[in-house]
Amino acid sequence: MKDFFKRKDILAKINQGDQDSFLALYNFYAPKLFRHIYYRVNSKETAEDLAQQVFFKTWQYLSQAENQIDNINAFLYRTATNLITDYYRSSARKDLALENVEEKKFASQPSYIDEIDNNLTVKKIKQALVKLPAEKQQLIIWRYLDNLSIAEISQLSGKSKNAVYVGLHRALRELKKIIKNHEN
Repeated sequence: MKDFFKRKDILAKINQGDQDSFLALYNFYAPKLFRHIYYRVNSKETAEDLAQQVFFKTWQYLSQAENQIDNINAFLYRTATNLITDYYRSSARKDLALENVEEKKFASQPSYIDEIDNNLTVKKIKQALVKLPAEKQQLIIWRYLDNLSIAEISQLSGKSKNAVYVGLHRALRELKKIIKNHEN
C-alpha cells in the first residue's frame, strides 16, 4: 500500500489537495506515525496530538500552490521527527524512555510460554536500546519498528544510503554487545 502513494497519479492528486486521496493517505499513515511518535514520546495523548499535527502541517503545506511533495513517506516522517524535536525542546521532559512502553505483541495468539519469552526479549531490547546514542536509536526505530527502507531513512536523515547502512550495522552491533554484556 505504501507504494500506492508513490504512484504519480495519486501523488498528483494529493499535491492538488484532493480530499479523498488525502483521507486515504491519513488512514494508511496515521497508525504508523502514531506508533513512531509514541515510541519517542512515551505518551499516548502526546503521540495522538503530534500525529494529528503531522497531517495538519502537511495539509497546510500542500494548500500553498507552489508546494509539492515528491516522496510522501519521507515528508510525513520528517515532519513527525521535527515535531518530536520541537516537543522536547519546548518542554522540560526527561530523555527518551522506551522502557515503559507497553510490550508489542508478535503473534495473534501465542502460547503462554511464547508470550513470556517474547516479553522478556522485548524488555531486554528496550533496556539496551535506551543505552544507545539517540542517533543510533533512531536508525533502529526507523528500520525495524517503522519498517522504512534504507532509501527512505536516507531521505529522512539527510545521509547517503551507504552511511545509513553502515550506521545501522554499527548500531545493531552495539545493541547486541549491550544485550550480551547485560546477560553476563
